Amino acid sequence: MDSDSAESPLARFVEQVDRNLRLGEPEPFFNLEEEFRRLVHSGFLVPYLNVQIEALTRDPGHLGDWRQNQLVVHRGRGYALTVWLFDKPRQHIHTSSFYGMFAPVGKDSLCYDIYKLPPHYRNDVFDPGVKLEPAGSGITAPGGILLLQSDEYAYDFKFERPLAVLKFTTSSFHSLEWLFNKDNLHAWQANDSELKWTQLRVASYILGRLAHQSSVEPLEQLATHPHHAVRWAAIQSLGRLSRTAALAQLENALDDPHPHVRRAAGKTLQQIRQKPHA
Repeated sequence: MDSDSAESPLARFVEQVDRNLRLGEPEPFFNLEEEFRRLVHSGFLVPYLNVQIEALTRDPGHLGDWRQNQLVVHRGRGYALTVWLFDKPRQHIHTSSFYGMFAPVGKDSLCYDIYKLPPHYRNDVFDPGVKLEPAGSGITAPGGILLLQSDEYAYDFKFERPLAVLKFTTSSFHSLEWLFNKDNLHAWQANDSELKWTQLRVASYILGRLAHQSSVEPLEQLATHPHHAVRWAAIQSLGRLSRTAALAQLENALDDPHPHVRRAAGKTLQQIRQKPHA
């Protein structure tokens, strides 16, 4: 975090968040609305961005914490404060895997349509039969704050020209980000909500292809990972390293909390038992 002093608006905001936020609990997060509002109205963002631009101009090798569409202002334990540029409408309606507060920056308002997630929606089990229900629309004017009720609603943001938004968000509390078709509102696809989970699945795949015995223990550890797709990727790769370890994890997976993992484990065990072991 860059700030001129410990008394800067950004430093005070971070101090309050670190003191009050509790991971996975929405109430303490939304109780920080007034703290976020004070930060938004403090005018901290212009001098902060001026410093970032000066650093980039002065030192061509300075990268900062910039990404394609965003600048990370501060990242803490279980939360992040970022500036996003909404420059291209999404092709699908996305669920949010985090709680968030969005504040438009500049003179343009943040406009959006709201969709209610159905009662039977279960984030970690993708179901193409799930359909969103229209729940109205909203406008958040400059200086205002949109509170994302991500466990109940999905939002489709509307803008005619690029729009900058200051975002205060928690870490993901859902494992998947669902995409819904804008025409019929049916679920179309689901992706990992965190890049690190995709990276773990890719790492598991590579370890399986390398097939070195030193990877058995790390893959066994990943077979108990909280994300079901990571668990299954690890179990699959174990099959290339150790039949004994893979069979043990497949047996455990018959009682996995995720139905897709249970189904895949049962099917795989059946195929193994029907195939003669050389």
